[in-house]
Amino acid sequence: MNPLVSAIDYQIFPPINAALNFSSTVLLVAGFFLIKSGRRKAHQYTMTAALVSSALFLACYLTYHYGAGHTEFPKEYPVARRIYLAILIPHIILAVVNLPLIIILVTAAARGRFETHKKFAKVTFPSWLFVSVTGVIIYFMIYQWFPATGEGATPAPAAEESGPGSAGTETSGKSGDLVFTPVTRMVNADPGEKQIEVTFSVKNNGSEAVGITGLESGCECLSVSIDQDPIPPGAVATITGVFNIEQLRGSSEKNISVLTGQQSRPFFLTTRIEIDPIYSIEESMTTWGIDSEPETKVVTFRVLREAPVHVLSAESKRKEVRCELVEVEKGRLYHLKLTPQSTASSLLGIVRLETDCEIESYARPLAYFSIQ
Repeated sequence: MNPLVSAIDYQIFPPINAALNFSSTVLLVAGFFLIKSGRRKAHQYTMTAALVSSALFLACYLTYHYGAGHTEFPKEYPVARRIYLAILIPHIILAVVNLPLIIILVTAAARGRFETHKKFAKVTFPSWLFVSVTGVIIYFMIYQWFPATGEGATPAPAAEESGPGSAGTETSGKSGDLVFTPVTRMVNADPGEKQIEVTFSVKNNGSEAVGITGLESGCECLSVSIDQDPIPPGAVATITGVFNIEQLRGSSEKNISVLTGQQSRPFFLTTRIEIDPIYSIEESMTTWGIDSEPETKVVTFRVLREAPVHVLSAESKRKEVRCELVEVEKGRLYHLKLTPQSTASSLLGIVRLETDCEIESYARPLAYFSIQ
């Protein structure tokens, strides 16, 4: 197995995504002022760079959420959460609407239809700029300004016992009279595994029973329960979380928030899930520049586990780009040769692979391509 691929840290993607959105914002604003000053060629180069930046963001965004799953805004900041959702909802809607508009916009410019280009730019530019700016704001809100942190957590030696499927545990933490062990649990899961169950111990060191007023997962893919509520003095309760992990890839993190009558803010229990990849696709996004040589580029499909995976077919969903499947090593290594008919206009597309992988969610991987 390729150790670099199996150890991929999906948490590097959010700051990369924010940087790409920021780059798109700067380039869009620069392109606007360039065209207003009549510098058409500089405007063309700048807007092409903005398009490339946005396309790279899309590839990184899809890669991150494919591997890390859904990210939930912490519920301990209710006002900020409402503001975040008010920004996120139009951000997602406009991001979807923008894609065909941007393709029309760029295609019109490439074909010299500048009146059409100008007409669509009046709608597309402010929408595109809004998506880029709010992308940066969303990053700072969820990863920098309002992080999910438990109240009163204090480091302690790692617990000696591990639950089912656990690869290790880290630290204990205290919230009021309750001591949680562990605070962070590491879990290794098999690809295609549908669910995992994790447990956390909670001991009441106080002289009175402590009631749990809130016990939430923070996302729709986890159910959570406690076997004693309230927790009697000196007693140990067990919090059990059940994760739906069928769609997760690589490294991901899930939180359980626990709120008691003793504390005004919730305490967080974290489960870090590691799933070894079955295969890798390199490059996941293949790109040609507009008016560049329509050369053939190779995408590599490599099986990383011991059991083979056979690629049965590979189909380009855009007729402008031809895909040829080449078997290099049966069940282990395949090449997808992508050749555009022309690079005169921009486009985005996918290659859908059909494999004999026995895990349904892994059986039909995708590769992406673009002409920018």
